[in-house]
This record gives sequence, structure tokens and C-alpha cells, in this order.
Amino acid sequence: MQSVLGTEFGGMAEVLSDIYYQTGDKKWLTTAARFDHQAIMTPLANNQDQLSGLHANTNVPKWIAAAREYKATGTSKYLDVARNAWNIVIKAHTYAPGGNSQAEHFRAANDISGYLTTDTMEHCNSYNMLKLTHELWAIDPTNVAYFDFYERTLLNHILGAHDQSSSHGAVSYFSSLNPGATRGLGPAWGSGTWATDYSSFWCCQGTSVEVHTKHMDSIYFRDSSSSTLYVNLFVSSVLNWASKSIKITQSTTFPTSDTTTLTVAGTGQFTMKIRVPSWAKSTTIKVNGAAITAPSAGSYASINRSWASGDVVTAQFTMGFGTAPANDKSSLAAITYGPLVLSGLSSATTAPTLQLNTLKRTSTSALTFSATAGGSTMNLEQFADAQHVRIVTYFTITGSLP
Repeated sequence: MQSVLGTEFGGMAEVLSDIYYQTGDKKWLTTAARFDHQAIMTPLANNQDQLSGLHANTNVPKWIAAAREYKATGTSKYLDVARNAWNIVIKAHTYAPGGNSQAEHFRAANDISGYLTTDTMEHCNSYNMLKLTHELWAIDPTNVAYFDFYERTLLNHILGAHDQSSSHGAVSYFSSLNPGATRGLGPAWGSGTWATDYSSFWCCQGTSVEVHTKHMDSIYFRDSSSSTLYVNLFVSSVLNWASKSIKITQSTTFPTSDTTTLTVAGTGQFTMKIRVPSWAKSTTIKVNGAAITAPSAGSYASINRSWASGDVVTAQFTMGFGTAPANDKSSLAAITYGPLVLSGLSSATTAPTLQLNTLKRTSTSALTFSATAGGSTMNLEQFADAQHVRIVTYFTITGSLP
């Protein structure tokens, strides 16, 4: 059985654990455990990174299953596997836009600069990493890092893998990170070509159907006692909290703007916890126009009160420029603005040298930017929107941020 588990079989243990949740019959947990791939799980339980050379999306569903099995059994090894896998992938195998893998496989730990190729960041991997993130945050809802990663991957890789000009919902298999890369051109293998209606049927088309129907499932959470509401993502939306007869309307143009507004309808006592992202340069939170003490970036703002209809919470998180260096080469980096990765509109085939002090936002109503790169002014835009054009995402950087 263990030798068979080296193949790509998906999240069977996850499904079987879910059946146990529904039925209470432990035979489903026994069957789920048959799908525990020990060659993968044992090193991860010991916090050992042995991922190099492994097919990435074969293994992420196994880690999601481990998180589910932990919730079902309380066995600490399952949690160790899931949590260590997440930390290892995020810290040692993830590109700036949140995706991972090259030609579908993990490469040596921290080897980023050597694998900026046409076939980076398989879409399925990011979809499943978001599922794993969701599971782990529910176990440890104090850890803001989980949803900092979720936000970064959603806004950059997941949304960027959807062809915004397609009325049929075309998606890309890879998102290329080589200099002069493009999505939407090139051969089916590599170069991030878009799916077609009838001549392609990739795994990434299946996961893209799922991921774009799930945008609402990670904005808000409540605790088991319904005494705390978490606001983890900044998305225009309406929450109907039926058990408390509360409706919350979130209004925002984030990330074009840095502010979101939450309006309460209904009455009741509860704590609202708003994620303060680690990228926030400063934070201002007001309740009915009165400022409250804002916590430091990378934590939750906690507002406990008896809420009344018409109460309004406004949260502003100041964005600024940053860099996301390649782990193995600090002089090679992606440019960030808040949670966004910025791509330069360029057909350069080697990484241009970008002068950090020249970075500026060129519009208050659109996510457009410019900088001096390669000896001339280069326009930049958010990675997700840079479609049907040639782009550079990793630059040789010089100077200091503005």
C-alpha cells in the first residue's frame, strides 16, 4: 500500500475524514489512515525538508488530509506534518506572488533564482496551499501569517491565473516568472498559455472552477461560541450571521484603496477581530468615527462592544513599497506594494536593474506605477493584471526604497 501512495491520488484521506465527521463511524478514520504516506509524513513530522524533486501537487493534498485527520483524532503527528509542511513550503519554496514549484516539482530548498522559468507556479498548487492555510488557521486563529499568505496568493497568483479578457473563464496552468514572460502566449507546456474550450483539459481547469466559487469562504469566521467574528480578507461582501440576527456589509475597493468599511445591522454583543496585515505601514481604525488604539502590524485589532444597527467600523492600512528578495540571491527581488507584487511591462530577457528610490504610484484611482529600470522609465502594474503583455517580475535591485 505504501509504495502505491507515491502516485498522485488526491485527497482521499481528507474525504474519508469528512465522512467520519458526518457519520461518527470510526471505520472511515481507519480507512483514511491507510492513505497516510509515511515516506512523506515522517520527515515532515520531524520538520525535515525532503521536498526537493517531489511532484508538488501530489503532496499538498496529503498535508490537507493530515490537518483534517488531526481534527478528527487529536494525534499530534498529523498537526506536525501539516504545520511543518506549510512553514517549509512558504519559507523555502515559494515565489513572491505566492505560488510554488517549477515544472510541477519542488526544487532544492531556497533555490529561487535558478528556477525563474516559463513553467513556474502551477495553479493547482496554490489552490491547495490555500486550502491547507484555511485548515491551519482554524486550528490557530491567532496566527496572522496564515492569512497574510492567503491574501498574497489570492490577489497575485490565483486572480492572475484567470484570463480577465475571457468570457469563458480561461485559466493558465503555469504563471511564468522568467524575464520577458507572458501569460496567454506560447506552447501548452510552459509560457503560461491559457486554456481553450475544447483542446485542453488540465487539472488546473478543475481547481480553477473550485477556487473561483470559494472566494466568500475565507472572508469571515466565527468562533464556536459565536462570541467572536474574524474579518480576515478585505472584500466587498455581505455577511448574514443568522444565529445572531446580525448582518455586516463590507464596502471597499481594496487593494486599489487602502480602506475598508464594515457596517452593522442588528444588535448584539460580540468581539470583532480585524486582521492587521504584516505589510501595513500604519493602521487607523475608527468606530463610528472615533479612533481606537490600533495594534501593531501582524496582529488582530479586537473590538468588543454591544453593537447596534448603524455602527460603522473603518479600517485603513497604509500601503508602501517593499521588496521580496529571492531566498538565495538578495540582489534579485520582486517589488511589492502592500500585498501586491508588481510586474514591469518589459520584454527584457535578463533581469533589468531597478532603482528602488525611483518607485512611485502614478494614479490614485488605478494600480499603476513607474520606476527607472534598465536605464529608462518602466511602467509597472500588479502581477494579476499584467496579462497578454511581456513582463519582468524579478529585478536586480539597487538603492533604497522611497
